[in-house]
This record gives sequence, C-alpha cells and structure tokens, in this order.
Amino acid sequence: MITELGVPGVSLAVIENNQIVYSNFYGKKNLKGNKNIDKNTVFEAASLTKMYLVYVAQRLIEDKILDLDKPLYQYLEYEPLQHDPRYKNITARMILSHTSGIENWSWNNKKDVLEIVSNPGEQFVYSGEGFQYLAKVIEKILKEPYESYVKRMVITPFELKNTYLKYRKAKSSLKESPSDYAIGYTQMRDEVEKWKNYETVPASGAHTTGKDYARFIISMFDKKNLSNERIQDMIKPIKVLGDDESTGYMGEGFFTIPSKKDTVVSFSGNNDGFRSELFYSVSHGRGFVFFTNSDQGKLITKEINEMTCHFNVEFLFQDNFFKYYPSSSISLQKIYRDKGIKGLEKGIEDFKKEGKLDENTLNELAEIYKEKEPDLPLKLLNNNISVFPKSANSYGLLGRIYMDKKQYKEALSNFTKAKELGFGLWNLDDDIKNCEENVYKKTF
Repeated sequence: MITELGVPGVSLAVIENNQIVYSNFYGKKNLKGNKNIDKNTVFEAASLTKMYLVYVAQRLIEDKILDLDKPLYQYLEYEPLQHDPRYKNITARMILSHTSGIENWSWNNKKDVLEIVSNPGEQFVYSGEGFQYLAKVIEKILKEPYESYVKRMVITPFELKNTYLKYRKAKSSLKESPSDYAIGYTQMRDEVEKWKNYETVPASGAHTTGKDYARFIISMFDKKNLSNERIQDMIKPIKVLGDDESTGYMGEGFFTIPSKKDTVVSFSGNNDGFRSELFYSVSHGRGFVFFTNSDQGKLITKEINEMTCHFNVEFLFQDNFFKYYPSSSISLQKIYRDKGIKGLEKGIEDFKKEGKLDENTLNELAEIYKEKEPDLPLKLLNNNISVFPKSANSYGLLGRIYMDKKQYKEALSNFTKAKELGFGLWNLDDDIKNCEENVYKKTF
C-alpha cells in the first residue's frame, strides 16, 4: 500500500481484547537520507495529542476536581477571549465536544484575534484553541504546568517510553530529544520543513509511535484508570454530526460511531506532512492506530480496517474527493512517479480503454499536480469532461484555474455549469459574483 501511495513510512499497532496483539513499522523516516523507520521512530501525533488532555480531564471529572458544566472562566479568566462576553458560557463539556464555538486557530479568521464563531453549545466547531484554553484551566486547578501533569498522569504511569510532548535542544553531551523522528512529506513526496515545537502544544504538539499510542488508548478504556460509568458518560452523544446518530456524533473527546452491537470511537491527526488515525471499539477492546509521514497517509485507513477490525464504518470512506486505497487515481500516481508525464498520459489512455476511470479519477490527479505540473490540470480536467460530460467537479476545478489566470469569462462559464450540475466541493456564489464583476468591468 505505501509503495503504491508513495507514503514514506508507517508506525502501526493493532489492539484485541485490550492487548497490543500486533505492532510494526514500515518504510523510511527520511527519503533524502534513505533511513529506515525503527521501533523508536516518532511521528507527529497532530490532533491525536488532544486525547492526553481528554484523559486528564476525565480523571479530574471523576475525582470531582473539574466540573464538566461549570463555566471555565470561573476557574480561569482567559484574556484572549475576554473581548467576547459569550466566552463566559463556555464549559469543559463544550471544549471536549468541540461545541464551544471557538475557532480552530486564532489565525483562521481575523489575524491575532481569537474569535468565537458560533454561540457556545450550539454547533460543532472543531477547535484546537479550545484545548489550549482547557489545558490552562487544568494548570490553574492543579497548580502544575501541562507538561508536568501529563507526564505524571499519563506518560509515566502508562510507560509511554517513546512519547514526547515537545522537543528539547541539545545540551553539552546530551542529544536533541527526540532524536529519532520521521520527516513529513506532501502528496508529491516533497519534504515538509520539520516542525520541532520547543514548547508544548496541547492541541497538536506530541510525538509518538503506534505502539505507545495503543498502550495509552488501552489504559484509557480498560476500566483500570477510569470507571465504566465515566467511560460511558464520555462516549454519550453530545452533538450529532450527520443526518442522524447512526452516522456518528461527538462525545466528550472522541468522534463516536454507534451500532446495535458496538460503539467505536475514532479520531484523526493532520499536521503538514503527517496523517494519523485511531479507531477503537469500547465494547470489544479492539482497534488500530497508525501514524504516517505523508499527506497521503490516511488513504490506507479503509484497507487497514478490512485487514484487522472490520468495523462497520464504510460510510466514512464514501464520497471522499480523494479515494481510499485501492483506487485508479492511486495506481496512476505511481505510474507518474515511475515514468513521468508521458507514462501518466499513456496510463490514462490504457485505463480509459479498460474502463478503470471513474468520474473523479482525473479530478483527483488535477488537484494533486496543480502546483508541481501547472499545465497538466487543464488537460486532465478537459479529458475528464470528454468522458464524463456531467462531472460537476471538473467544471468547478476548471473555473478556479481560469479565475486564477484572470480569464474571468471562461471561469464564469465553468462555474455556472458546475453549479447547474450540483457542485458541492465549496460554495460557488462568491466566485461567480467575482467573475461577473470582472467580466462587466472588461465589457465597459
């Protein structure tokens, strides 16, 4: 899979009956140095870092030190949010369930202003900043820094020997720590500048391995550290995320997928050049977790699930713009890596003849190659329209290319067609308005 996808490396662990029954590591941690991953190679955990704070919060709730529904400002007034009086309604339950209304990161909207973009408690708004606030609240409650209490309550007791909350610079004879780490890569296998956070980032800054993280998840759910009552409360629905509860909801920390015989919790991690996934059955003590050093890494999730746990989560893998392994797009990407554009063009023609192209295959390739091969996307999208004349995605992506080139008439034509066909990747109204205004200016 990783050869086909171009993913440099993976760290994987599989859980059964709350035991790590399989763990392994594959591939390279650095393509330039051609260095193999080993059992100690750490990956950026990205948002899976949040689960350490989820566990600590649940422990404090169980010990009646933290109240889930007490406004957090009563524990700690938080200067970045004081400009908005709604922040006084935010509770720990809202932070854990991503319903606080706090934006993901302060730079997402108005730079340097941390905004509340939805009334607290009303909507699902994924928020890293919320976890940064909660970490500070717990620091105040425990009178102890985040790094110290997570080490004391999580890393040390659960023997997570390859888990780091931040990097430490080398001093005298001591090496930088961690020194055995993976480098991240884009979809095109371009190296991403390594992020070494020398300060803790509770929402995304940990570095770990598949085996260590599996050990942590087992400790969280094996009822030795949290009561069954606390666990069941933690996975109860707070905000339904799909059309109904069957397609998943947000609990106190995890995305949760219920069924008649099972309850599966999951979470994902996305840092530039790194992707990670966790799936775990609370009912059966079964699951898997993996970390990859590639923006393509999540595309192995569906197949890993089929090889291991067989969780009933197929709906998660449907209707994604980038198809999960195996797919024609992934096979064509490998042809491109091996044989370049000429090989890719021949591969596309061969796939056409063999009926292996679906409506979105060439759209995927156009998105992947738009920066590296700027002349290629137009060819791919027009080629796709010749085969699938009702592909809304092709017209929408073409419209964006023409708009970037300031060819507004062509852009408007494609955006309008995309909207007629039910385009859904983003809202086209502003793009159409922009193109109409620019066409009008050129006309008069």
